[in-house]
Amino acid sequence: MFPSNDKFPAGKFSFSSMLPLQSFPAMRSFAPIAALLLGSAVAAEFPRELRDDFENSQPASFWLPGNYGSGLYASGAVAISTNFARAGRQSLQVTVHQGDIASPGGDGKTTERADMDSGHFPLLGLEATYSFSVLFPKDFPIVDTRLVFGTCKQSDVPRPILADRFRKGRHTLTVESQGKRTEYKLPKIKLGEWHDVKYRIRYETNAAGFVQAWFDGKKVVNYRGPTAEPAYKNAFYHKMGLYRDRMPEPMTAYFDAFTMVMDSVDH
Repeated sequence: MFPSNDKFPAGKFSFSSMLPLQSFPAMRSFAPIAALLLGSAVAAEFPRELRDDFENSQPASFWLPGNYGSGLYASGAVAISTNFARAGRQSLQVTVHQGDIASPGGDGKTTERADMDSGHFPLLGLEATYSFSVLFPKDFPIVDTRLVFGTCKQSDVPRPILADRFRKGRHTLTVESQGKRTEYKLPKIKLGEWHDVKYRIRYETNAAGFVQAWFDGKKVVNYRGPTAEPAYKNAFYHKMGLYRDRMPEPMTAYFDAFTMVMDSVDH
């Protein structure tokens, strides 16, 4: 349904401009490699903003395809929908079924997912802001199992830097880096209603790092400290969707109004 890496022949791109690199699926898969090769030169060519209001027939072209890496979402798991909309007429419907993109989680439990990944960027020492809206329908299963709907991660690090969690009706956000984990209790998620989410992160291996988060316009997290692992790649990314422990019952949620802003690319 959506573009995949085999739509574009390999070798037909130039590292001289990173903006086209993020604009086409085949080229996007080389972004982390290019970042490592080019270092700070890449940051100067970052797109300053990525935006998708999901008002077209398919998601914007910067999203990585479902078969990227070890897999992001199964065929048919994401679709443009008119069932709900935060603004305009459409949103992104995301559904995860038992066994979709199954893999071991950081705690050894089998997980499954339907995730949207907006691309990997060398953001060490820089700031980025991610915002989106999410709706869990009134019949959404409330169960005592891990469910994450928003994350910020560093490539190859097994655990997320930031994880927005919804488990057994309890809404929390965790920040984890360099062996330290902090959990924040967040406002209640109301089924059948849109909620607006925003994360602002400075990626640092030292105390200069921070994570700030807002929920429905209210600031709910203000963390200061490391937000990156020094021994891993300078490649950071954001995902939104449904990541959970394995269970029989399917889950569906809706996402809209996604924006990613590179705040400090000139530094």
